[in-house]
Amino acid sequence: MGRGILLWLLGVPIPVIILLWLFFGR
Repeated sequence: MGRGILLWLLGVPIPVIILLWLFFGR
């Protein structure tokens, strides 16, 4: 369970940060 939660926490913010960077980077 703990490992799955860590992978989820690491995997989710990355696409969000990229989308925000692309959106505000224009």
